[in-house]
Amino acid sequence: LYIFICGGTMKRRYKLIIIICIGIILTIIINSLKVTSKTSIVALGDGFSEGMTPYNVAGMSYNDYLKELYLKDNNLDDYNHEFTEEHLTIHMLNEIISNNKKGKLTGLPIKQVLAKADLITISIGLNEFAEKSILEKINKDMIDSYIDEINILFSSIREFYQKDIIFIGLYPAINFKKSDVVEVNSKLKLLCGKYNINFLDILALSLKKDYYLEDNSYYLNYNAHEQIANLIYDMYKK
Repeated sequence: LYIFICGGTMKRRYKLIIIICIGIILTIIINSLKVTSKTSIVALGDGFSEGMTPYNVAGMSYNDYLKELYLKDNNLDDYNHEFTEEHLTIHMLNEIISNNKKGKLTGLPIKQVLAKADLITISIGLNEFAEKSILEKINKDMIDSYIDEINILFSSIREFYQKDIIFIGLYPAINFKKSDVVEVNSKLKLLCGKYNINFLDILALSLKKDYYLEDNSYYLNYNAHEQIANLIYDMYKK
């Protein structure tokens, strides 16, 4: 009887040791996969997202600087910015997604590109409001129309993509005044909360004169774009 009891106890100990060992091995494997997994970034947006300058050429955008940060950490899987364009409006972007338009570089449908991303950055509306403000005063109908289209954008993407999205808020441009920006950004924040999207407010940053290439241009300079990239990087890590 004593031998039987001792034998049973030993068997339980061996089983416990085996379970602990398996647990340790699985933990090591999971942590290893987390360390080696890399980030795929997709950028959507207008001229600001593309890094446009007053000289009518694209420079280093916050997306490009974000790419550099991930390359530095050896943590970049892929970077796609083929769906950024200077005069892209929110309605045009929604049409691109609705029609599942193919990218000009990869030839892949936009929904396929987005679905494979780990992080999507979006900046859309700055060019649109700036250009409209030249011709007429920004009014409630313009703002409401823009917000309705943003709602369509978020809803469309969230139908097939549940990972991280960071939306970069707007800032004053030409006659698109600070008061207009505050109103638009407040509505954007509510929509971002509804769709579990991170909102990055850069209004305060945009008010610094040192962050502009030319006094008569609303495009931010490289230092500002680099700062925005750092903010996105920190936000995504959290």
